[in-house]
Amino acid sequence: MFVELVKGAALLLALCFLHGANMRLWRRHPRVGKAFSGLIFGGICIVGMLSPLTISPGVIIDARSVVLCMAGLFGGTTVALIAGVLSAGWRLWLGGAGALVGVLSITTCVAAGLAYRYARHRWRLGVGIWPLLVFGLLLHLAVVGLFQALPAEVAARINETVAVPYLMIFPVATALLGVLLRDVEQRQATDLALAGSAARLRAITQAIPDALVVLDAQGRCMELFSRDDGVHAAGAPQRVGQRMHDMLPFGEAQRLVQLLQDTLASGTPHKLEYTVYTPSGIRYFEGRVQSLGTQVNGQAAVLFLARDITERWQAQQALHESELRFRSLLLGIPAVSVQGYRADGTTTYWNKASEELYGYTEQEALGKNLLELIIPEPMHEAVATHVAHMFSSGEPIPAGELRLKRKDGSPVDVFSSHAYVNVPGQEPEMFCIDIDISRRKAAEEEARRLALYDTLTQLPNRRLLTDRLEQVMAASSRSGQIAATLFVDLDHFKALNDSRGHAMGDLLLREVALRLRACVREQDTVARLGGDEFIVLLQSLGQDAAEATSKARTVGESMLAALRAPYELGGQPYHCEASIGVSLVSGHSQTVDEVLRQADNAMYQAKTMGRNRLHVYLADAG
Repeated sequence: MFVELVKGAALLLALCFLHGANMRLWRRHPRVGKAFSGLIFGGICIVGMLSPLTISPGVIIDARSVVLCMAGLFGGTTVALIAGVLSAGWRLWLGGAGALVGVLSITTCVAAGLAYRYARHRWRLGVGIWPLLVFGLLLHLAVVGLFQALPAEVAARINETVAVPYLMIFPVATALLGVLLRDVEQRQATDLALAGSAARLRAITQAIPDALVVLDAQGRCMELFSRDDGVHAAGAPQRVGQRMHDMLPFGEAQRLVQLLQDTLASGTPHKLEYTVYTPSGIRYFEGRVQSLGTQVNGQAAVLFLARDITERWQAQQALHESELRFRSLLLGIPAVSVQGYRADGTTTYWNKASEELYGYTEQEALGKNLLELIIPEPMHEAVATHVAHMFSSGEPIPAGELRLKRKDGSPVDVFSSHAYVNVPGQEPEMFCIDIDISRRKAAEEEARRLALYDTLTQLPNRRLLTDRLEQVMAASSRSGQIAATLFVDLDHFKALNDSRGHAMGDLLLREVALRLRACVREQDTVARLGGDEFIVLLQSLGQDAAEATSKARTVGESMLAALRAPYELGGQPYHCEASIGVSLVSGHSQTVDEVLRQADNAMYQAKTMGRNRLHVYLADAG
């Protein structure tokens, strides 16, 4: 019996060897490999049945139960079915009293192996030595149970002489064969993973245009991964044993060798840029060095990757030159102020025109905050909100006119445009382009003043008076407050012009304007119609006509008194009197022309009554 067991062990070892070799042979065609594995498992069973342990004529015991259950567990359905069919067919061909039980045991072993395989994949059942041992024991208990279907005397003989050794040896054989086949399976999976990894690495290294070589500490090539054209262009060694000094100028080669040694010493990646002189011109490369962490041919080695960065370098140079031209251009523009700011308002650019416009030198402005430099305090919150929105959305702040401040605190009017600049790899910036429009604003203000004010006395003219009178009439209509219009005309003014000239007349008119302004409130209006005629518009005199008339009369009398006071014209005293006509204004019951005409009529009535007096139109008419 010992000899038969040794033969069985040899068959199991042969099975492992043949199965592993078969799977490696048919790695690219797994279906064919499974078919041949089924033939191998079945063939081993047949060989075992050629030299079995014979209990009685037609009743044999061999190791096919071990082989077939492992065929199901590690080979799968195809392998198990082929092996089972071959074994069953051979056992039926042998015949004898135990043929039927033999076929049933073959079927049981195949089914048990497939059931274990299913449990392994579905419930992660392990295939360690102990699970396999338990599986083998349960399986062979089932086979011993099948032996009980043999004739009684044969079954009794098996139970007395074979059953115990059978249950002691075959479960162990099952566990050992399972461990061996598991190792074969794991080695096959490892081989497949390594082959896939090697294929991917080979495809990657062939696809990338970079030079990729393994170098020792002296820059000598130990292994090549890249295409020949990439290696040649990068100035890297083109064959095993070649050194960097053979491909590059001495200075560049020394720099690279020093980089290799620094990488090996520190264990951290390093990089540098270097140049290669080719027939087509200078090429620029970035070399990256990474320690392999293991020795190659007994030497410390690094992986060297060289990438052609010529286009990137040229683009960076072009961008740098463009930026220099741009900044030089902006720096020298005399009439356009250009400033640059970061998101937090820090000043990054300040050209000469900005120095002239705002009074800060470039050294004073750079690093300072936009709000502190040129933004008036009432505008701080609005400007900060607009700037934050611009940097968050990339949308420029709308261009428009702004009143900013200079270094000395004086206001300055500018037309301000804004640009958002976001260069990759750099912090975004906002550029403000300001044009000084102070002269234009002053010219507009002067034009407005000339259109609305008298040039001699700086009082509102007829146009502005008409506008204010319309506003007073509208306010009176809403509130019920009565206003008054006082028509002031100087007495004997023509005699002054004729006797002492128009210059003296102009001096008198300016002095009269000052005295009239001194007699009224801030909300009231003093206007000059032309010549020696003035209009005084008094607002909010009350809702009662008598009260309003009394107040208007009081103001008018104070004006007459002020105008009677002596004047100093050209160093000589002069006395002047005036006549005043008063017209009340209540709502829109009259037009502007009617109000002025009524006041004018009242003024002429005062002159008729002897001059130097005041006459109220409505009071007399009522």
